[in-house]
This record gives sequence, structure tokens and C-alpha cells, in this order.
Amino acid sequence: MTTIPPKPNTRIILALGLGAGLIPLNSTTIAVALPAIGAHFGADDSLLSQWLIVSYLLVSVLFLGPAGKLGDLWGHGRLLRTGWMMFLIGALVGSVAANIPQLVISRIVMGLGSALLMPSSIAAVRNSVTPEQRAPALGMLAGGLAVSAALGPPVGGFLIHHFGWQAVFWLNLPVLAISAWLARDLQLPVPDQSGKTARFDGFGSIMLISLLACFVIGVRLPGVGGALLLAGSAVLAVLFVIWELRQSEPVLDVRLFRIRAFSCAILIIAIQNFGMYGVLFQMPYLFVELYATEPDKIGLMMLVTTAGMAICSPLGGRLANYFSNHRVALLGSLSGLAGMFGLATASHWESLYAIAPFLFMVGAGLGLNTGPAQATVLSAVGEKDAGMASGALSVMRYLGSICGIALLGLLLAQTDIAAVPRYRLGFQLYGSAFFICALLTFGMKLKSGSSRYA
Repeated sequence: MTTIPPKPNTRIILALGLGAGLIPLNSTTIAVALPAIGAHFGADDSLLSQWLIVSYLLVSVLFLGPAGKLGDLWGHGRLLRTGWMMFLIGALVGSVAANIPQLVISRIVMGLGSALLMPSSIAAVRNSVTPEQRAPALGMLAGGLAVSAALGPPVGGFLIHHFGWQAVFWLNLPVLAISAWLARDLQLPVPDQSGKTARFDGFGSIMLISLLACFVIGVRLPGVGGALLLAGSAVLAVLFVIWELRQSEPVLDVRLFRIRAFSCAILIIAIQNFGMYGVLFQMPYLFVELYATEPDKIGLMMLVTTAGMAICSPLGGRLANYFSNHRVALLGSLSGLAGMFGLATASHWESLYAIAPFLFMVGAGLGLNTGPAQATVLSAVGEKDAGMASGALSVMRYLGSICGIALLGLLLAQTDIAAVPRYRLGFQLYGSAFFICALLTFGMKLKSGSSRYA
């Protein structure tokens, strides 16, 4: 690798954060636009939800792993620019779409763009700052993603009201332009391919995509079909590990999971997202079913959690430099556990003021965890594997989220359990995720000499 000395640059981090922020922004704005799109094309809302939301998320999660490795082989700067271009093309196609299939195509293109952007953005942050600034920089990035996801519904609603549903696609253009301008002098390590040809593990990528597709669809599909897909994903996972152990340039080096700090930190990311998405998606059902709460009030409740994430994500990264990554992650896990315990034992939920502190504690725990855990994952690998580690990190985040939502679906289907006990059970199960995270933080400490910031 030809190395360029890392130079801390807040403007570069902001540029990368804006680009990566398009990923959650396009997940939440499209949800607000579904009724207007359905009315415009005379389409069923459930069909739109299935195709426009699921196609974007599914394509994103399937290609994250290969995209991370591609960045290591071909350069993260190239993949960032390609990801920005794909978002631009997808946004333009979506804004002038004449029918639903064209909208779906635009969302698939944007999903591919998000798969290229996320791991390369994380790897670029890792390679653009010094080790001391790694946790704060990744915390800033995580906080920006949380704010972006939270801004999606209100910004999307405003734009749709004044300019029509096409505005949620046009919104990407100024964000891309600002991100590209801020990153105009971004310099990243460029892989040195002199004397050898970069080999991309195409067959391993196909296996990884296949096992992820089986798993993601399997956890959402009830009955025998879902069970067969999950069994298929398990078989493919075994074959994938065997194949990758024999490759000189694996798409995902499974040997990395032998590093205790790497494994513990990446599991924390997955498990905390399991808990986070479970509680975020459970709360609207709870308020509607028990108290017929108005949508605007539900949105206000969810902003409390997002505020905790946005405030504590940068804070967690800064604290990690003083108290170490694993200690701050332990604090975050205990905060999330305390918030879940408060929700599970609350006597009533109809008052925002009664539950707001608990929702904030859950968000704060997520924020405190994210920067230190991501920094540990990336500190455990060398510069040449930063993209692969970032891709694995992003995949695990998605898988945790998908499993959390799948568990919620199973809970909501249990109509023989009364509403209040059912929701309490949900909080207890999701709270156990933070308890497991707290235990895993004790394994996050890197061995002496690997990084003093773990």
C-alpha cells in the first residue's frame, strides 16, 4: 500500500458523514412518501412498502461485504465516488419515474450506492485520522447517521407537502453536491498493485450474498419456507468459511474472528441494533394499540431516543480517549439496559414525560457504544483490511436490525398474550441484548501493542 500520512480534518469527516447520511435518510423519507406515491400511481400501499423499502434494504445488505473488500483492493476513494454517482443516477431516475417498476429500479441503484458508500466511508474515516481520533471521528459519523434518520420523516413530509413526492429524490442532489465539494481534496491510501494483479473473490462474494439472502428472507418468512431458508443459510455459512480459509484474498477473512476484541466489538454492534430496532418499532405499535396515540406524538417520542444517540455518539468517542473503548462501551450498555428495565417496569406509557427518560437512556447507550465499538473493530485490523472490516461491521449491523424486527413480528402475532404483558416481554427480551453487550465489553480490550485506545 502507498501510504499517505493521516491528517485530521473535520471537513473531510463532515463530507463523509453527509454522504453516508444519505443511506438512512433514504430509508425514512421514502416511508413518508408512500401514500403520495400510491395515490399518484394508483398502487397499493402494502405493495409499495414491500418493493420500494425492502428492495433498497435488501440490496444494501447483500452487497456490503463484497463492497468493503473491493475498497481494499481498488481504493476506497474510487468506491466513494462510484457510490455518490449511483445515488445521483438513482435519484434522477426516481424523480422522473413514470411507473412503479422505474421507481423500484431507482431504489435498487440507490441500494447499490449505499452498499458502496457505507464501508468505504467508515474505512476512509479510519484511514484519515490518527488512532487517537478514531473513536471520536467514528462517534461523530454515528451521530450524524442518527440525526439523518431522524430528520427523514419531518423533512420528507415538508418537501412532499410543498413540492410533491418527487422531492424526496431531488433532496439527494444538494446533499451529494455539498459532500463532494467538502471532500474535494480527500486523499486516501491507494492500493499498490505494481507487480501483481488484485484478485477479487468472486465465488466467495456469491456465496456470501446467497447466505445473507437466505437468512434475511428466512427470518421474515413464516412457516416451513422460512425454516428451510434459514437451514440453507447455515449450510452456506459453513461452506463459505471453508472456502474463505483457502483464499489468499478472501472477501471476508474469517480468521479475523479469532481476534477476541474484533469479535466482541462486532457482536456488540449487531446485538445493540437488535435491541434498538426492536424497541423503536415496538413503541409505535404500543401507543396505537393501547392508547390510540396520534402519529405526531409518536414521532416526538421517537425523537427522544434519537436525541440520546445524536448527543452521546460524539461524546462516547471522546470519552474513549480518556477511559478506553471497552469502559465507555460498558457504560453505554448499562445505560441501554437501565432504559429497557425502566420501560419494562413502567406502570403506564401514555405520558411522554413518564417514559422519555428511559427512551433517552436507550438512545444514549446506543450512542456511547457505537464509536468505541467501531473503533475497536477497525483498530484490530491493518490498514489494508479496513474496508473488509467495515463491510463486515455494516453487515452485522443490518442483520441485528433485521432479527430485532423479526422478533417483534413474532411477539405481535401472539394474540393469546394480553397487550401489556406482550409489550413488557418485548422490553425484557430487547433489554437482554444490552446485558449481553455489557458482558461482551470485557472482551473488547485489544492485546498490548495492538492499540492503546481499546
